[in-house]
Amino acid sequence: MPNTARAGLLLLASLLARAAPLAAQDKQQQPLTIESFESVKAVSDPQIAPGGQSVLFSVRTTNLAANSRSSMTYKVAATGGSPAPFPDASTSVGEARWSPDGKRIAYIAGDQLWVADQTGGARKQLTNLSGSATGPVWSPSGDRIAFTSRVFPACSDDECNLSRMKSAASNPVKAHVAAALMYRHWNAWDDGTRAHLFVVGADGNGLVDLTPGAVYDVPPGPFGGSEGYAWAPDGKELAYTAKNSGREDAWSTDNNLYTVPSSGGASNVITGANKGADENPIYSPDGKLILYHSQARAGFESDRWRLMSYDRSSHQSRELLPKWDRNADSYAFMGDGHSLLIQTVDASREKFYRSTFSNGVASAPQLFLSERNNSSASLDHAGRTIAWVQDASDRPAEVFAATLGAGVSGLRQLSHANDSLLASLKVYPVEDYWFRGAGGDSVQGMILRPPQWTPGKKFPVVLLIHGGPQVPWLDQWHGRWSYQMFASQGYGIVIINPRGSPGYGQKFVDAISKDWGGAVYSDLMLGLDAALVKAPWLDGTRMSAAGGSYGGYMVDWIAGHSDRFKALISHAGPYNLENMYGATEELWFPTWEYGGAYWDSTAMQQNYRKWSPHLYARNFKTPTLVTAGELDYRVPYTEDLSFFSALQRQNVPSRLVVFPDEGHWVQKPQNQKLWWSEVEGWLGKYLQPAAM
Repeated sequence: MPNTARAGLLLLASLLARAAPLAAQDKQQQPLTIESFESVKAVSDPQIAPGGQSVLFSVRTTNLAANSRSSMTYKVAATGGSPAPFPDASTSVGEARWSPDGKRIAYIAGDQLWVADQTGGARKQLTNLSGSATGPVWSPSGDRIAFTSRVFPACSDDECNLSRMKSAASNPVKAHVAAALMYRHWNAWDDGTRAHLFVVGADGNGLVDLTPGAVYDVPPGPFGGSEGYAWAPDGKELAYTAKNSGREDAWSTDNNLYTVPSSGGASNVITGANKGADENPIYSPDGKLILYHSQARAGFESDRWRLMSYDRSSHQSRELLPKWDRNADSYAFMGDGHSLLIQTVDASREKFYRSTFSNGVASAPQLFLSERNNSSASLDHAGRTIAWVQDASDRPAEVFAATLGAGVSGLRQLSHANDSLLASLKVYPVEDYWFRGAGGDSVQGMILRPPQWTPGKKFPVVLLIHGGPQVPWLDQWHGRWSYQMFASQGYGIVIINPRGSPGYGQKFVDAISKDWGGAVYSDLMLGLDAALVKAPWLDGTRMSAAGGSYGGYMVDWIAGHSDRFKALISHAGPYNLENMYGATEELWFPTWEYGGAYWDSTAMQQNYRKWSPHLYARNFKTPTLVTAGELDYRVPYTEDLSFFSALQRQNVPSRLVVFPDEGHWVQKPQNQKLWWSEVEGWLGKYLQPAAM
């Protein structure tokens, strides 16, 4: 892309992204509250019409009083205008997808698959399955739709599925019985059902289960969606992602790609040679290749996602961008297939890159959209118009569109779901900074000013520590760990991406494994010191640290290794690593991160007995708030109970909040309200002076 075109796009994006906050400076603005936080409309899933004339997108709203959330789909002209609800203002619709000719739209309503014309008329329900329907994907000719539905593998029809579900619901005995691992996952016990790949005619006829009897999910749970399967250009075949590891399911990351005839038949695995994960296929427009992303190292869920190409004639795979040290998180062919659009995380922001593609060879990716945080790209059939979602720490997500040619032009904002709310809020953008980390390398952080910020005044500090641990903090409007909510009570926020964070090269990601409390802890402390120098308005005498998941682990670790903080907040943190191994479900994770199981003497000596926070409980002195969800099967809430017990037995000021109806994340509106109330109360008690 010419530098002038790229510079023009970045300038336009910068001006547009900041337009609403700047326009509101003359108005009375207030800090974010739990009420305004919950009133933010979550905009997502843009889908541009094949001809590029319209864009569908989803908007989720929250009713705090009713403790509920609901979603609507809207359609807007790609040139801009007033969005209209699709198919109407009274129907809750999700996963809306255009037919290849742009005349019809498939969507999910009431957990079933529907089709309507592009105006929302001529609606027809295509499925009525006991296991629901999700993830519609049109065939290239528009005569069929692929989707997934949950079934009992032994059942050959839906009558059988329904009978089994009713029997389980009416049975007074609710015992869980297991003979193998992965008997529960994230926040649900295994109920015996599996997600199967189906095809149905666009008229509702010809329903076919393409994976009958399969004991695996298509795609693997719990977060896989329609990106996990795709149609061949001739409509005769589908490729899909699945994991069929048998009793090794709990400690294997060996997801694979399969192909299956679209009319039904035997599935064929095409990536069996690689023992790492292979996922998310797309066919080239000419049908010769299947692109997918792949991890080379077995058992490592945070290995680099390589962009791979599978030749359907030679049955060989090869890496397309072996010198590119970033993840191919998502990817799509542009227009006739001579260019690729790739999304990745780079230095705390999701960015779009473009690579030329010819004769199966891809060029080095060139950055073409990096202002703020960009995701969920959707391209028209010709590859001339793009729609996507953009957000930032000071701006909730909205849909944008632009025109693609030799450069990028005509940037416009298509949705304005949060403009009026944003105009009423006093929020600052994050400020990037870099510092010398534990290895003498350059590490990135971000600083956020509180809405009460004024020159010459000191403000207490909250250090935020991300989870994963190989999941970065992004410059985004976070729906759970909201930077603005932490800042709203008058706190300066320090947000650091220590080693282990993606977006800085795979070597940086790898550096955290088997060193959980080592260099990462040093990165965080060095980064906090650097922030205090860069922003002298931060009060280093009044500081707190907060984090969830791995961030919770690090807070637990800090409790035993530092007295520089006045208060700590730990959510869902691994506390006793030996116990954690035996209670979590995805065993590949502790196996890789700690170097083996706890009965491995080397892993025990070098990791479990070195990096486990519970071994340093005698040092606990800092007042700590501990929170958890009882349905958390990733980090079972007993880890939090154990941490709290150690604090209480040593008379350390501490408070425990456990949500019986939440998993790894606190998601229900009223539960979020309580969580933030507890956080604000804890920080206020220990960080604020007697009178401000």
